[in-house]
Amino acid sequence: MNDVLQMYQRFDTTEVQRREMHRSRLKSHFAKRSDERRALIDAGEDFSVPKDLLTALLTASDPDTGAPLTQDEIDLTLTEMMVAGHDTTAATVACALCALCAAVEKSDPYEASALADVVAEIDAFCDANGGALPRTTKDVASLVLTEDAMKEAMRLYPAVLVVVREAEELGDGGDIVVEPGPDDSARGRRTIRVPPGTGLWMSPYVYGRLPKCWGEDSDEAVARYRPERWAAMRENGESAPDAYMPFGGGPRVCLGSRFATLEGKTLLAAILRNFELELSPGLRRRMRENGGELPVTYAAGLMTFPEPLRLIARPRRRE
Repeated sequence: MNDVLQMYQRFDTTEVQRREMHRSRLKSHFAKRSDERRALIDAGEDFSVPKDLLTALLTASDPDTGAPLTQDEIDLTLTEMMVAGHDTTAATVACALCALCAAVEKSDPYEASALADVVAEIDAFCDANGGALPRTTKDVASLVLTEDAMKEAMRLYPAVLVVVREAEELGDGGDIVVEPGPDDSARGRRTIRVPPGTGLWMSPYVYGRLPKCWGEDSDEAVARYRPERWAAMRENGESAPDAYMPFGGGPRVCLGSRFATLEGKTLLAAILRNFELELSPGLRRRMRENGGELPVTYAAGLMTFPEPLRLIARPRRRE
């Protein structure tokens, strides 16, 4: 499958041409900004040099050789931060807002109170800070229920459908020990040999909906949007299951994961502080037709929306 996808990407299709055009424009933009920033750094006037990601990349060096990053390495990192995290973060925030609004209409009191709990947390922070929204990483870190709502949205609706890895080519590969499930207990534990160079496809979407990984007893239960599960984990001193992997995992976990979380929580706080939201009639109908699920799909491994996720927004009136 990996070979087929790589071969397809070599075809000179209209989509490939369009992508190359945008990539070229973005690369030119990065080169121009990098040259301008290098001029400031070389001038030696520290007060005029912004302390941001671009400066950090331009002044970074290899700890062993002392060599600076190449422009290609800088371009790739900036592209990852600016492009890869744009649509994915927007999709996550959209799903979190829609899921929170849908939960209000559920009969379960814990589900129904999720939106009110998040709004109360945001209001409490803003009221204690003169009405100001969170501005620093410390501010955003204090919004734990807001993060729970975002995590639960990413569990059910991860922005990326598949994470691809390749088995280590050195040595003899590895073993995967498979525990028996409820339907094959007679087979017992078994070992699957993974040869070196084998492509491994892991789906955050599938892992996020496996009942045995989330302490649920049915597919229906694990598919429910329940942000309070994360509070229960904290109270029990438990960390997130390994099955929670919206950003991948291991040493190659998405380098923008913290930034995406910071950005997403900030957006949620700004929107919920200023607007009252509810499902639009069209979205409510589509979710009912879809068994309570948001109408999202995946194309080329990324979340897409066959139709807009529409909410009704009204300015909040505060005393």
